[in-house]
Amino acid sequence: MFDRARQTLRVVAAGAAADARHAERTAEILRVLGADEELVTAGLLHDIAKPPTTQLWHRIAGVLIARIAPRVRRELARGNSTFARYLDHARFGAEEARRRGASDRVVSLIAGHHSPPRSDDARLLARADHEALP
Repeated sequence: MFDRARQTLRVVAAGAAADARHAERTAEILRVLGADEELVTAGLLHDIAKPPTTQLWHRIAGVLIARIAPRVRRELARGNSTFARYLDHARFGAEEARRRGASDRVVSLIAGHHSPPRSDDARLLARADHEALP
């Protein structure tokens, strides 16, 4: 849990462009690991719905609440506040990817990228997502 919080601090300290670099790095890692283009696309788009107004406390609270009180996290993810949208960015990102014409596979991978991985594709995306953190 504390490793994820430290990584979050490094991302925030790197500035607003850090999320874009993270997405590009996730896609790059997937390419190196031999992923096909759909999986690379999922890596590139997996955080597309993170609100640009996300602040440090949103990220830290999100990590801690997910570990300590996942039911509370689900309740807090409802609504349209920056924090709610940050917590629910996987779902919003999947909806955005669908609107942009992404395949069902890409949409599903984006939607589930914060859930425990249950397929080889999801495990590979989770690995690349983690390795792409600063």
